[in-house]
Amino acid sequence: MRRLEGIAEKLLSGLAALPEKDMRLGLFARTLATLPPEDSASLIETIYRTDHRDKGASIVRAMMVDQDALCSALGRALYDSIYLAALRLGLPRVERLFNDFEPVLAGVSGYDEEEFVKTGHLSLGERRSLSKSHRYKDIEKLLTDPDPVIVTNLLNNPRTTEREVLRIASRRPNSPHVLKLVAIHRKWSGRYEVLKAVSRNPYAFPRVSMALVEGLLAQDLKEIAEDNALHPELKSAARDLLKKKGEGQ
Repeated sequence: MRRLEGIAEKLLSGLAALPEKDMRLGLFARTLATLPPEDSASLIETIYRTDHRDKGASIVRAMMVDQDALCSALGRALYDSIYLAALRLGLPRVERLFNDFEPVLAGVSGYDEEEFVKTGHLSLGERRSLSKSHRYKDIEKLLTDPDPVIVTNLLNNPRTTEREVLRIASRRPNSPHVLKLVAIHRKWSGRYEVLKAVSRNPYAFPRVSMALVEGLLAQDLKEIAEDNALHPELKSAARDLLKKKGEGQ
């Protein structure tokens, strides 16, 4: 265990010193690749026990939200081997972070009739162009648009405020892919209320929500643990975190 603690300390220090997201992900993946799967799973557990105020640990938590990027960096074989190692070692937190759970509710694939009226007369290209507009009324019209490019443009738009992002993150029904875009966005992923809204949305990928709840306060964890609209594994994760915080029943 002391050896893994030493590796974790070195890794977190290295991550904190790197300026780019891709560089950080590369270092994280290379470190895991040098270890047996059981040690990789235990290393992640060790990192998650580190104070959340540690910059390196916060970087790891943020990287774990984007399952696709992590899987691509590790390779599917290594990714799956860490998941299986977590199962063997009885590390439910790590197991959940590497699992592929389907959302509780099926996400939308297009517009419902009411939403379609807002921008249904516009082509996809026109809507994408409009999503870069500096006029608030244009931004507001597109907050329910399911196109990933439009959502990304809105999240990047300097005129978009947290109020509009919360409307996207809280919208039900919604696309799990849209909610993931919000959760991993370089700006909005740092906003507590935004991440809380995604984690409480039953249309989000449970795997994304389980990574996000790691940073929630006890009161919000209690609400998730009691919310029957959410995935049972997400509720279980919230209860486990409450116990670790000394707030469990």
